[in-house]
Amino acid sequence: MKWCAMISTSLLVLAAHCWGQAERVDAFVREQMQTWHIPGVSIGVVRDGKVLLAKGYGFANLELGASATADTVYEILSITKQFTAAAILVLVEEGKIGLDDTLAKYLPDSPASWKDVTVRHLLTHTSGIMDFTDIPPYFEQLRLDATPDELLKAAKKRPLHFTPGSQWRYSNSNYYLLGQIIEKVSAKKYEEFLRERIFQPLEMKATRMTDYRDIIPDRAAGYNWLGEDVEQTPAFITGFHGNKNVMQNAICISPSRKWAAGAIASSVNDLVKWDQALHTEKLLKKATREQMWTAAVLSTGEKTSYGFGNELRNMRGHEIVGHQGGGMAFDCTLYRFVDVNLTVIVLCNQTTAPSRTMAAKIASFYLPDLGEPEKGIEDKEPNVTALLRSILTDAAQGTADASLFSPGAQEMVNFIRKVGPEFLQRAGDLQSLTLLERRIDGNQRGYRYRAKFQNKTVVWAFALTLDGKISGLQPTDE
Repeated sequence: MKWCAMISTSLLVLAAHCWGQAERVDAFVREQMQTWHIPGVSIGVVRDGKVLLAKGYGFANLELGASATADTVYEILSITKQFTAAAILVLVEEGKIGLDDTLAKYLPDSPASWKDVTVRHLLTHTSGIMDFTDIPPYFEQLRLDATPDELLKAAKKRPLHFTPGSQWRYSNSNYYLLGQIIEKVSAKKYEEFLRERIFQPLEMKATRMTDYRDIIPDRAAGYNWLGEDVEQTPAFITGFHGNKNVMQNAICISPSRKWAAGAIASSVNDLVKWDQALHTEKLLKKATREQMWTAAVLSTGEKTSYGFGNELRNMRGHEIVGHQGGGMAFDCTLYRFVDVNLTVIVLCNQTTAPSRTMAAKIASFYLPDLGEPEKGIEDKEPNVTALLRSILTDAAQGTADASLFSPGAQEMVNFIRKVGPEFLQRAGDLQSLTLLERRIDGNQRGYRYRAKFQNKTVVWAFALTLDGKISGLQPTDE
């Protein structure tokens, strides 16, 4: 009897612990929905292949009063890139594509300047090909349908940003070209290939390419919250027409302008199946799928923070793979904490929803070391701290000294100059920098700092080459 009582007590403690986690997730999600004006959120948490949580909050559609559930279908935007990469790897395993084959082998009408671009470069965003979304009038024509060839036409006329393989720069053009390669090699439409080779075998019955003509059961509507600062962004993007501090249907964007880089729609329950499949050989062999989560290495020897269709991060020693999909109307994140076999899925139907930050916080409810306040360590390199401080100060003014960055990080300089003022001026004055971690990783040193600004706290992952040049700089809200 005593032994049975002990078992019962242990089960009650375990149940209380699990219930406490679910309650914490509920409270956190509802707080985030109120803070960020998010109509609907769907959450999935999976550990060791078992679903710990799969549910929805709020509304999938405000006008109809339809509730969000684990079956609600959201546009997952750039999470699409995981599926495009997997489709390429299916064809690699069949011997129909070589990762180091040139783009011209499959798309012979490619510009001569792209002759050294390989499939691997496209998968890892190291091709140097300009992102067609950066070329006007892309945003002014968001509502208009366009073929991949039409959208890539402008990029083909632009010079490469850098020699293929020498630097990293995110470019949706890469994944449009991968979509075209899939079609050329398989002799099937991109969406048909994904449906037959990925969605149907994995029984992902709700997952498909976005098409506003189709009837998609449980489809979520996408929204924009128009705040006081709405006029800082062009109205053709926000849909602003005079009213502030209101929720509004997001503007219509042709799915053709997202395609193989961001046009898939899916649900939490289907993405759970996707995650579970990537822990088996149902879709890809282990050695093949692990390439998706391996950092690309530049010709300089520097590692990037991207694999094949996967962003790579480190959070307090936990290696994270996955992707965030952000844009107008939706914001979604799928994070896998590889070392502890934990996956968190956050799908939101509002443009500015912080799904990435939400995923990290939800993970902390299941990983206690993520939830504890991280203590600083002794700073034995004040010169490195001073360097980061100067970079943040300059970035707030829209400047960056290119000589401080490694050859493989020169594109980062342009990005900092472009987005630094908006990001950092909103954060307010920098009040303190605290060193949290220092480590040596191959040919570079990695640092993490907690930066306390007037209006928010940000953790910066900061990488230096062995000769002291900046090779990486990545912020995460704490």
